[in-house]
Amino acid sequence: MEESKKWYDSAVDNVFNLIYSKDKKIERYVLVLMIVGFFLRLKAALNLSVLADDMVFASQSAGVINAGILSTHSNPPLFFYLTDLAYNVLGYTTLASRFWPLICGTMLIGVVFLISRKLFNARIGLFAAFFVTFSSFLVRMTFSEQSLVVFFLSFLGVYLGMLYLDGKNINWLIASGVVFGLALLTKYNAPFFILSFLIFSSYYLKLEGVELNKKTLKPFGIFVLVLVIAFIPVIAFNYFIYHEKGIVDVYFSRVVHVEKAQQLYASLAGQGNSFFGNFLNIGNYGNYNLIYHADLIIFILGLLGLGLWFKGNKRIPLAFFFLFLIIPFLLQSAGAPLAKHFAFMFILFSIPAGYALNALFEKYLFGKKTLKIIILIIISVLMIINLGNSYSTPSHYASKSATSELKNYINDNVKDNELIVLDDRIYNARNFWLATDKPFLTMAQFPQFYEFSKNSTSPKLMTKVHFVECIIDDCGWGWIASNQEVNQSSEKLFKEMRESSTTVIASRLTEKKYDGNEITGTYEEQETYRIYSLNVPLTSGLVEQTKMVQNFYFTPYLYKNMNEYIYNYQTSGVGGLVNSLALFEIYLVILLVFITIILVLLLL
Repeated sequence: MEESKKWYDSAVDNVFNLIYSKDKKIERYVLVLMIVGFFLRLKAALNLSVLADDMVFASQSAGVINAGILSTHSNPPLFFYLTDLAYNVLGYTTLASRFWPLICGTMLIGVVFLISRKLFNARIGLFAAFFVTFSSFLVRMTFSEQSLVVFFLSFLGVYLGMLYLDGKNINWLIASGVVFGLALLTKYNAPFFILSFLIFSSYYLKLEGVELNKKTLKPFGIFVLVLVIAFIPVIAFNYFIYHEKGIVDVYFSRVVHVEKAQQLYASLAGQGNSFFGNFLNIGNYGNYNLIYHADLIIFILGLLGLGLWFKGNKRIPLAFFFLFLIIPFLLQSAGAPLAKHFAFMFILFSIPAGYALNALFEKYLFGKKTLKIIILIIISVLMIINLGNSYSTPSHYASKSATSELKNYINDNVKDNELIVLDDRIYNARNFWLATDKPFLTMAQFPQFYEFSKNSTSPKLMTKVHFVECIIDDCGWGWIASNQEVNQSSEKLFKEMRESSTTVIASRLTEKKYDGNEITGTYEEQETYRIYSLNVPLTSGLVEQTKMVQNFYFTPYLYKNMNEYIYNYQTSGVGGLVNSLALFEIYLVILLVFITIILVLLLL
């Protein structure tokens, strides 16, 4: 009881010190940056259009808590569970689908400050946090993707590990292992940062003159044990599906080729190449210039800061930067070289960029407070303008995308007992997300559904049906323009529907089509979607059943029809006990994610 009271009193003291202490002035500035960063990212969460994987993760999160699965075929379960929790609280909205990238992207500002303060001092940490706050790429990463979540957890794990290296308090290393464990349950690239941390730790201890022996390595054995325990749900999931069906998830299959899994995933890009074989493919390393294209100011100042580190022989910061840059870069390039997976580069470059800005201020502008403020304002304005640069991120930061508008329209106007019919020219994963959690069909499915209902002898009810047409002919597929058969088929069906005397155009959704930067460039309004409403006599109860027939990317819609879920498995005895314990662990780590957010604020 006394220990609990001490912890509580210490936490309260930290909060009051942060608010009122003269010594915490810089930390209060960091809180201001976090608030500013939150609103910059909130705008992105509400406005941005979508990417293919964005829609897959958003739709496959819906219903996962009730399904009670230990993992998914593509990534570990934590992000999916967190997103479904957001749906249960906020509804099936665009904001809910992007809630955790919004929160974790904001918290990264604080984590980078903590790491930079640890490597140098609070002032340099403030400037590093400043660059994370306004980074165009990091702000525009606020969509339904695990990267910001896993990078927040990974770099927080690194910071906690650094606290252990500094004071040798084993509790910090255990805390680091727990947070890294959360990262492991979020995305499969977390081990890249764990490996970097272990190598960095050995180098740090060597510089301190610590001999690496059984005694000094024992704490790291505990660290690894914590990671193994954290990873149990994913290990158990792959064991169960391999034992029962002879398959493993996508990324396990790329490390260890399993025949049935290779056959199942044969159509997926990159499945034919092993993880290790990809190291030899030079084409996978194209993201080396990502920062140059997306955040030029951070890139230039980051290079300047690295030059100053070399000149000043800053061995620990240099080791930190290059170990956490090169190892994840090489391993990620061999795994899945999509630009979104390399957001960690912006996090790392912000640290030397902050160092360089501080050095310029100290050397050339010492005592010139007004000039410093003017320079910071100019940099801020330039970086805000750069938020209109959509390089390798979804479009529409400055204005709302038509897809986000359509999701809002469906949430506000479609009742639970009504049906949505979506154009086949809209990408399937986008259809799934737009409809969630309402009954829906594609335009190609609707005629057969209507005929079945018409021929049924069951009672009919007049049901409002909402038809969504893709006006621009290709809404997410990328190949419809070269396949006129699909386009002409959809055009014919919508033409017949428009000519019906009972059809009403309910809404026309437009968006700005930009030429260049979304903030300073020119644009023209473009109608993207058109929504029609039509009252149709349909068999009572048949509309709700449409939720049972939809399936995309191996996953049934809302996990309603688990009999059609290839990753569904049965357990009993010891297996059933392991399954229950692993599921309990998932619920526990959800709580731990909330604790990590509080922890960052306390560490400030």
